Amino acid sequence: MTTRQRIVVIGAGYAGVMAANRLAGCKELAGQIGVTVINPAADFVERIRLHQVAAGSRESASVPMESVLHPAATLVVGQASRIDPRAHTVQFDDGRAPLPYDFLVYAPGSASQPAPSGSVGYALQDAESAKRLRPALEELAPGAVVSVIGGGLTGIEAAAEIAEAKPRLTVRLVSRGPVGEDLSDGGRRALLAQLQCLGVQVMEGERVDRSDGQHITLSDGTSLASDCTVWAAGFTAPGLARASGLATDAEGRLLVDSTLACPEFPEIFGAGDAVHAPDTVASHLRMSCAIAMPMGAHAADNVVARIQQRSPQELSAGFMLRCISLGRRSGLVQPVQADDAPRRFALSRRVGALVKEQVCRMTLSWIRGERRRSGSYSWPRGPRAVRAAQ
Repeated sequence: MTTRQRIVVIGAGYAGVMAANRLAGCKELAGQIGVTVINPAADFVERIRLHQVAAGSRESASVPMESVLHPAATLVVGQASRIDPRAHTVQFDDGRAPLPYDFLVYAPGSASQPAPSGSVGYALQDAESAKRLRPALEELAPGAVVSVIGGGLTGIEAAAEIAEAKPRLTVRLVSRGPVGEDLSDGGRRALLAQLQCLGVQVMEGERVDRSDGQHITLSDGTSLASDCTVWAAGFTAPGLARASGLATDAEGRLLVDSTLACPEFPEIFGAGDAVHAPDTVASHLRMSCAIAMPMGAHAADNVVARIQQRSPQELSAGFMLRCISLGRRSGLVQPVQADDAPRRFALSRRVGALVKEQVCRMTLSWIRGERRRSGSYSWPRGPRAVRAAQ
């Protein structure tokens, strides 16, 4: 009698759920595997909609986990505190019995970069942080200043959404570099024009060193009034891999090879924001659901390959679009090459908003499609130049 292979997936975000669905529904391994997903929350959270929740233009970014996760996968609600790669177990922070595994998919996602030490403000990284920010914005008096720190996609979307939903407030977007610098010239012009139309005050080339709840202080010592400060200056990886003694990069992301396997422990595969793959296949990749889902699917495919005693394949994943919501009535869709380099044209205003919303809806559709039929999800391949450099 064949022993069932125990597969544990850490994280039920875009990468984790995609991996779990692809594995749990694999017809070739029916009856041969058991899939368990560990996640701190019982619901699936659409992180790409958290700015809408915070601004009050959407009630919730959470959807029932059973509507996206394959019924053959078991959800364990809890916080993984340590992986023991030699004992093949996952330990929990509440002291419950460790969970054994034969293969593990590491996909805990990412969190917002923490505010500078001693600073006061709000994050925008999960359902709880969005819900905390929402009443804080609602309670502000007319004319109050909201400072969004960080000129990346999260900061841009948050500033635009708040400005549109709360026109009585003054919204300021502070960025170390040019806002929208990775867009085409036309795309950047359209972005800045829409932010200006919404009344967002854009400050470029400025670093915020701290906030005290009433002011923000720039690196040159300048103090500016800020009744509510939202920190959206990039992402950071969770500390689980490092706490487990696994090899990580300086940011704490799990180091994997070009097949997404952990070199020292090849039964561990990684996917999503918390993973650092080699430049030969991933130099162009950025933290996003657009890459988390392909990585989750690819990690699952390589787990199947290992179980079937086949050679795991190298990752090849690329981009097609960069989509930015600018409130509910406007958006920007920047077509890009596989390596994320912008093409010359961009869609903006109402058309951009419609396409952006459709892409957001398709994200859930792709995950649910994989839930219905394992192997149905496909993705754009990576740039030829990167793969040729191997």
